[in-house]
Formats: sequence, C-alpha cells, structure tokens
Amino acid sequence: MKKQVMTMAAAAALLVLAGCGTAAATSTAASTADSAPAKADGVYTAQMDDASAEAAFGWRDQLVVEYRDGVIVSADFESYDADGNRKSQLPEGAYPMEPSPSEWIPRLSENVEKAGRAFKIDNVSGATESSENARAADFIGTEESGPSYSG
Repeated sequence: MKKQVMTMAAAAALLVLAGCGTAAATSTAASTADSAPAKADGVYTAQMDDASAEAAFGWRDQLVVEYRDGVIVSADFESYDADGNRKSQLPEGAYPMEPSPSEWIPRLSENVEKAGRAFKIDNVSGATESSENARAADFIGTEESGPSYSG
C-alpha cells in the first residue's frame, strides 16, 4: 500500500511537470492515458502520501471511484486534514484562496463522473493541483477498497 501511495505521489509530480513541458510531451502523456486498460468493477480509493499532504499544508487529497463496466459511475474527491475534517465543509472565509473548496470540490467529483475516467477530466479553474491529483489517483489506483479516510 505504501508503495502504491508513493507511486501516486510520483505520478502526480509527473503530471505537474508535464503541464510545464511542450505540447509534444502533453500529447504523449494523453495518448498513454487513453491506452490504459479499463478497471474491473469495484470501488477504488487512492490518496496522497504523507510527504505530499505535508506539502499541501496538511490537506490529504483522496479520490474514491466506483467502476461498473469499465466506466466510473460515482466519484467522491475530497481533501482531509489530520483530524479527518473535509476541506469542502470549511466555514466561509476559512480557506485563503478563491474559489472556495465548497464550490470546486463537488465540481471536481462531477467532472470525474462525467468523463468516465479520471484521467480525462476537465480541470476546475482555481483548483488545478487538486484536479491533477484526482487524475493521477485514478490512473494508478488499482487496489479495491471501501470509501473511507485513513489518516
């Protein structure tokens, strides 16, 4: 499990770096993602490792997706702090950036569901890093598990 989480962090870092590269590098990454095998039916959970959560000011991104017939039928993207509090439920004004997590986190989950595969999702404006984390989490997440937070 720890190895999988480290792989997820590495994949997220690669996606961020790929965004800074040339158009050719982006096209190669997209064609690799499009050729990824469909996942077996089930519920999959992937989340950031400790180092990535620390770099995100203690917030740990997590993506829980349910696949049926190789397509996402439900998705829940969320960020949790060390106490298990959901970033999307922060009180108004507690998050220092715009848009508020109560706006972009549900939209990100909807984008994952609409796309059918997280690596094809549209980024949410103002939440680019979390959008990339959702894409990377689904692309490498292969361990079936229940939708729960494990701090």
